[in-house]
Amino acid sequence: MRVPAGAPVPFWLSVKNKLPMMSRLSRPTLGTVAVVGTLLLTSVAIFSVAVYPKIENDYYKNAQAEERALLRGTREDLAHGQRVWSDPFGRK
Repeated sequence: MRVPAGAPVPFWLSVKNKLPMMSRLSRPTLGTVAVVGTLLLTSVAIFSVAVYPKIENDYYKNAQAEERALLRGTREDLAHGQRVWSDPFGRK
């Protein structure tokens, strides 16, 4: 596309002029963008919930130890009269 001398050239047009290989690529449809966006968002959510805590295991162990240290009372006090959990199979 020709642009008159002195006229502002849009960014994408300048990129297309500098990289003629990009002109062969067509613009993605809205449905394609929606599907790719949904897959990307789902992948990020699964990573942040399932994978990242396994990678940063020490951080979460330390955070749990700090939170438990802030609790005042024994397990029996915090159970409020209920039976305190014990391993039903007797493992130690």
